[in-house]
Amino acid sequence: MQFSQIERKNRKSPTLDVTPLVDVVFLLLIFLLLTMTFAAPIPEVKKEAIIDIELAQSSSASSESQSVALNVFLDAQGQLYIDDEQALPVQELKALLLDKSHDAQLIVNLKADRRASHGQVIEALDLIKSANIKNLNLVVEKSP
Repeated sequence: MQFSQIERKNRKSPTLDVTPLVDVVFLLLIFLLLTMTFAAPIPEVKKEAIIDIELAQSSSASSESQSVALNVFLDAQGQLYIDDEQALPVQELKALLLDKSHDAQLIVNLKADRRASHGQVIEALDLIKSANIKNLNLVVEKSP
């Protein structure tokens, strides 16, 4: 019995040394901070029309001209809009384009939704051309 009491006195209580653990955690934190990439801020989308359209993408697209006089929008359902106005009937749009076609410097940008059918885009192009518009741009978005 005396032997067990002596053994208890000499026995050290178990301890856990956390210093190496803290060092490893700090190293992991430093590694994480050094290898982290930050997301670029999302650019603010310029609201040009009252409708939401997704432009088609092209790798050869150029930047938009600053001398734009008129924007014509074609949504996925085939509705035509001019700038911030409500949807216009085809005849009213053609009359409006005819009124503005007297200006030789007039540039019309057609911004068609990528979900619009090929036929709808061709009809819109034909409508603009039939109004004697000489400068017509089909606007697409530059692909990444």
